[in-house]
Amino acid sequence: MAVSHLMASLDAPYLIGLFIPGLIALFIRSQFVTGWRLSHRDNILPYLTISIVYYSLVLPLVDLALPEKAGHVTLVWVWFFVVFIGPVALGLLLGLNIQKDLCRRVLRKFGLNLAHVMPTAWDWRFSTLASEQWVFVNLTDGTCLAGFLGPNSFASSGDMGERDIYIQETYDIDKDDNWVPHNPHGESGVLISSGNIKTIEFWPCNPQESANAQE
Repeated sequence: MAVSHLMASLDAPYLIGLFIPGLIALFIRSQFVTGWRLSHRDNILPYLTISIVYYSLVLPLVDLALPEKAGHVTLVWVWFFVVFIGPVALGLLLGLNIQKDLCRRVLRKFGLNLAHVMPTAWDWRFSTLASEQWVFVNLTDGTCLAGFLGPNSFASSGDMGERDIYIQETYDIDKDDNWVPHNPHGESGVLISSGNIKTIEFWPCNPQESANAQE
């Protein structure tokens, strides 16, 4: 069969080929997901599982599309797409599924509620921010801070013990509750560590407000 011919053309060890699609797909997916990540050693089983599922879906299609007597160059290119390009596409789909919550939305319609892949609400909120936001931060010492969370802002990801946020523009609140730029003549960013944050409130920012905040 064409698949057997394709497998026989592989020069790299077959065992490595079993893990590569899963490794690539999870790496691409991780770009969409913040939070603590497992080491490669701890991810061996997920790599293998995703690779097996991926191959079981893709190789039958290759077997149908690939000519029985395909040349060596054709086999090399087909294998390249199967092992590398396909897993990248799979990783993108998995990442988009997480950010858009697609599968969970469908399953909830049938009364099913899966455990969320995001480890914390912090990771979920900052992973799904699609645009600039106004934020109002309440600190543990009772201080309140108004700010603009724009493209030059940053919220930490990775180690769940290190949750901090950089807000690129801060505002003072006058007696009439108006937001006044803390530094009218330039950017006035602030870095806040997680231990000092009590709550963060978010409001959408329209394009005109975003442009004014970044001037």
